[in-house]
Amino acid sequence: DHSRGRKAVAEGFAMKSKRPWYFGDYGSDLSDLARMVTLTHRFKMTKPEYDARILALARDTKAELNNIKPYERWMWLSTQDQIALAALGKALIADSDARVAGSLSVGGNAETIAPESIWSRGFDATALRQGVRFNPVGKPPLYALIDVAGVPSSAPAPDDKRISIVRTYYTTDGKQWKGGVLKEGDTLIVGLMIESREKVPDALIVDLLPAGVEVENFNLGDAKQWADIVVDGITLTDRSSAAEVKHEEFRDDRYVAALSLDKGSKAHVFYLVRAVTPGTYNVPPPLVQDMYRPEIRGIGKSTPSSIKVIQP
Repeated sequence: DHSRGRKAVAEGFAMKSKRPWYFGDYGSDLSDLARMVTLTHRFKMTKPEYDARILALARDTKAELNNIKPYERWMWLSTQDQIALAALGKALIADSDARVAGSLSVGGNAETIAPESIWSRGFDATALRQGVRFNPVGKPPLYALIDVAGVPSSAPAPDDKRISIVRTYYTTDGKQWKGGVLKEGDTLIVGLMIESREKVPDALIVDLLPAGVEVENFNLGDAKQWADIVVDGITLTDRSSAAEVKHEEFRDDRYVAALSLDKGSKAHVFYLVRAVTPGTYNVPPPLVQDMYRPEIRGIGKSTPSSIKVIQP
């Protein structure tokens, strides 16, 4: 029923209502619209006004991103948003006969770029210092996207407006460790306390380790050794009841846990680290965020800000 089908599609694009604060389907206004436009291209139902909605949304998104610190901008797009935008880009390219060509100059060297539907190139810091210029040739409109990636020179500032995360170190007898010198082989218990200002059913903790220490899995050791150890009022053998952990991973350079957070309640998770390599190392801050609404996040403090490991 093409007539009523096209009418339904038009009504869908005309809707002005915003999503509820949380649908639970891992989507967003951005991914909804991107998938809608992708479907119109796939089934040959596209209209200029539908594609124009994407340009308007892109401008709004860019305006929001301009108010965010550069190292935080990646956090505003969930995996689902990125997949929806990638599918949309593929659909737009497949339906377009537009081509872009031109000349690329890096320093004093120039090369001709043959016509392509999409063209990209990466440049390191050395090339950028020499000067990079691209002179496009093609029928307008042409669109350019510039991504800058790098490692920030300083750690992000603490942010507990929506979710609070606090990291505390303890010795294996349950006493708080406030910093100092570790010897190779020394073990510490890392405790993370998370408190959310709102319900976050899909929270993800990413706790990066300082170089010089390795994470260990509590579950691989003898549980009896933790039977009498109490950390922050929690017996380590009962730690599973201190947070609703859905999944956790003990990676080479970080501890990762997915958990559900209730508004106003505190969750506690614990893991072990062992000092393995002598040296002095900066300690990254802990991070927690909603996996599907990454603007909901919390960044903790690094206390202590560095650790020192020595040979025994």
